Amino acid sequence: MAQPANTYDSYDNANSIREDIQDIIYNISPDETPFLSACKKTTAKSTLHEWSTDTLRSSASNAHIEGDDSVATAISGVTRLNNRTQIFKDAIVISDTDEGLSKVAKQKEMSYHILKAGKTMKLDIEKALFDNNAKVAGSANAARELAGAPTWLTSNTVKGTGGADANGTGSNARTDGTQTVFTQAKFDTVM
Repeated sequence: MAQPANTYDSYDNANSIREDIQDIIYNISPDETPFLSACKKTTAKSTLHEWSTDTLRSSASNAHIEGDDSVATAISGVTRLNNRTQIFKDAIVISDTDEGLSKVAKQKEMSYHILKAGKTMKLDIEKALFDNNAKVAGSANAARELAGAPTWLTSNTVKGTGGADANGTGSNARTDGTQTVFTQAKFDTVM
């Protein structure tokens, strides 16, 4: 079917049709940080944060004759561990002119980008926590780095041929070895 002659339509009127844009910005990047969110938060008062751990002795048969002499159980002291603090930052610069302009879905450009940077830094922290990265003390020329979770794991792990667990103190990274097929048995071992 053809359009009648001299019909004035939206194609002829393109310069005066208002834009159709939602007044919202959809951020399509994933921003969940389940590991970081589950971690207990504390305040570090130094660039080297320390804590102590202890373990229970292995369970054993524990039955004694009434009235017998007690023998002292061997006990062990606590283990002192530490990790380095790491500085995470993003720098945002918005010109005063741009800050004053009317924007779609934003009141203030700086506020929008600060919120976005905060979410991005949480992703950076989540990544650092999962990195197989040993702690680094840092210097005037090198950044301090925290030890990621794989450097603390010494059990419930599966490595390829020739791989080795870290020593569990955050001071060395685990080595993966030659990659092998992930099987149900390996999954069960880790669980």
